[in-house]
Amino acid sequence: MERKPRSASRSATKSVYLVRRVVVAVVALVVVVAIVLGCRAAVSAVGHHHDSASRQASSQASRQSTKTDQAKDSGKKKPPKPNAEKATGQEALSDHSRATILAAAQKTAASSGKPLRQYTYCVASKGGVGDSSVLQKFENVVFRTLNDPRGWPRAGATFTYNASSSHCDFVVYLSQASQMKTFSDNCSSNYSCCVGNNVIINQDRFNGATPQMLAAGMSLDRYREMIINHETGHRLGHLDNQPSCPAPGATAPLMQEQSMSLRGCQPNEWPLASELWVK
Repeated sequence: MERKPRSASRSATKSVYLVRRVVVAVVALVVVVAIVLGCRAAVSAVGHHHDSASRQASSQASRQSTKTDQAKDSGKKKPPKPNAEKATGQEALSDHSRATILAAAQKTAASSGKPLRQYTYCVASKGGVGDSSVLQKFENVVFRTLNDPRGWPRAGATFTYNASSSHCDFVVYLSQASQMKTFSDNCSSNYSCCVGNNVIINQDRFNGATPQMLAAGMSLDRYREMIINHETGHRLGHLDNQPSCPAPGATAPLMQEQSMSLRGCQPNEWPLASELWVK
């Protein structure tokens, strides 16, 4: 029987030993990699859970803060929105407040470069418009409007009230709608009017404006200013619709019959620059 050389036997044994070491090393490496990956997955899961918990806590805190702010806001008293269809209540004019308003009007008139005109007006009523307190409140609106620096003072005109009907340049009437035609057949029960030295304000329009003007964004306060300035404008020499709306979206001239039609213009209660004159 042939025997293998001893050197060959030792070489084979050594090869088997090396293979076993390599296998053990590979298995160990696989185990280490598995452990590392498992640890990373665990850490990621913990981090994700922590982030989710943090976001949930933050969201809950935000909702709670919002509820708290809403509760605080609901407890606050919000100022009421002005009602465009209701006139703003104003205090009765004192001698001091009249003097202050007139001084501002005179300053505007003096700086206008126009000939200065000082008018005296009286106030009267026609028909059942109410008691003396109603007429007093009406006169207060007339005085404030006519002497507003945005109005006829820019044309050089200022206005003072006189209770004596014998010392007036013109009379401003608050008239019941049904009495409008007693001033002239040209007057209408639906609108205000001017006849000679009589500036006649229709009570229905003074108290309620017109639906189309309110719909166009003009409040009752502004409408009152518009009809007082418009009808007084007739007394100063202006005619209806001269001028009228120049272009859609433009500001309507004061002397346009806005109560009847805006003709595509925006409502306006003050004379335009082109209307700043007095005959």
